Amino acid sequence: MTSAARTWRFEPTTTSAREATAAGELGEWSQVFNRSPDGNLGIAEGLLKDDYVYLLADVDLRDVHSSSGPDPEFDFPYEVDEWERGVAAMVESFDRGWDAPPLFVHLPTFYLADGAHRREALLRLGRVTYGAVCWMTRPPLIGRGQPWYPRDGDSPHAKP
Repeated sequence: MTSAARTWRFEPTTTSAREATAAGELGEWSQVFNRSPDGNLGIAEGLLKDDYVYLLADVDLRDVHSSSGPDPEFDFPYEVDEWERGVAAMVESFDRGWDAPPLFVHLPTFYLADGAHRREALLRLGRVTYGAVCWMTRPPLIGRGQPWYPRDGDSPHAKP
């Protein structure tokens, strides 16, 4: 989708993600964000590999499993000083009212793919929940009574 056809304006903020969600375009927002200077190209490319379902939801920050932090055991470790500088800067930004982008959390694993510094800053500020773009593989139809997905051309629910 071209930016001219969007009903939402991209910004690296949770407000912009909410607008894209309301327009049914959170997947597109996720691609634009992760291909921007604020994003993560690895996540953008990974999100193109399957038919994912996206939702913007508040997640409990204590339930999210971070992929990076100031310990060598993390998937993406940081030096302690570098980590602390990044978290401190975000704490200050949140204190000034920063409308930060949502976290990126895989479901059902609750793996935090993007936003470890934001998560840590929020926890230090006493926040328990925060918005996250959550994604999961589209589940198959598993039983009677479920409507066909609107993308299925032979469905009476298909979009024109």
